[in-house]
Amino acid sequence: MAPILISCLERSPRTNAGSYPALKMIIACLAVMIAFLAAAQPTDSTLTTFRNNSFHILSKSSNHQLIVFLHGGIHNPYFKQAPSQISLPYLVENNSSFLEQALENGFDLILPISNDSLNWLEDPEGTFTFLQALMASRSKTYQEIYIGGFSDGGTGSFKIFYSHPEFFQGLVVFNAYPQHANFSAKLDYSSVTDKRILFFSTCKDQVIPYEFLLTEYCQQKETNANTYFYLAHGDHSFANYNTKDLNEVFTILTGEAVNTQMEPIQGYVKNDQLIRLYPFRKKIVRKYSFGKDIYDANVAQHKTYTKHNIVISNSTN
Repeated sequence: MAPILISCLERSPRTNAGSYPALKMIIACLAVMIAFLAAAQPTDSTLTTFRNNSFHILSKSSNHQLIVFLHGGIHNPYFKQAPSQISLPYLVENNSSFLEQALENGFDLILPISNDSLNWLEDPEGTFTFLQALMASRSKTYQEIYIGGFSDGGTGSFKIFYSHPEFFQGLVVFNAYPQHANFSAKLDYSSVTDKRILFFSTCKDQVIPYEFLLTEYCQQKETNANTYFYLAHGDHSFANYNTKDLNEVFTILTGEAVNTQMEPIQGYVKNDQLIRLYPFRKKIVRKYSFGKDIYDANVAQHKTYTKHNIVISNSTN
């Protein structure tokens, strides 16, 4: 903190030690420092092991909500090395804004590191059992627990949430593939109500086209009004989500945005207002023999909501 004070003093006029202007400048600088220190509450960031599984915890004493975030690339050889060698930034693809905004908005974070016995893509039930035991072992309790993740982590969190919705307040998935192992086809979306459910994807993702999430959004929206679909720019990388995109995430999770209508409009709907309408691309229907009914509904919606043109239509080719 010293450089801040020195910088302020260096800009002050050269006057006598008792000069009022100089003293006023010093007091002002000290006030800024005190305010900064008061706002910057200590953040506890630790690598911890429980039942032979390792995870990072980011925590503030004032936070009362939790996000369990599952990383992607479940079969990446990088995760074969010792947990102490696996960096926290790697788990979020260097997206420090996500970590910062979570903590600033009242959310602690738990970020597990996958291994042969902790594989949320292929053994989501085993991961849930671990998380349930981990929560029971911690002295800190939370008012709300959310689960989410990117890519394989998004797919795994989707499976875990819909297998145990009573355990979580909501779901936050990025670029997920709900149809993995035919999982989503077995779901009864009508059993999930009064949850915050966020489906986020990127418009140029060629690994998992966003329509795979959009399809599930349409089904869940019909029984859970507070369900959201949002498209960001970029390809299949969590790093593409910028501060503005993530601000939308936490606007929803903190309850600043609330949807009450259940109409599955295929766009970003916030406070029951259509912000942006998205296309369901016909080439996806052709390539995957998938989503014809959703595509037809999308065409009809574009005719109905013509005044809401697609903002990122040039990015969805």
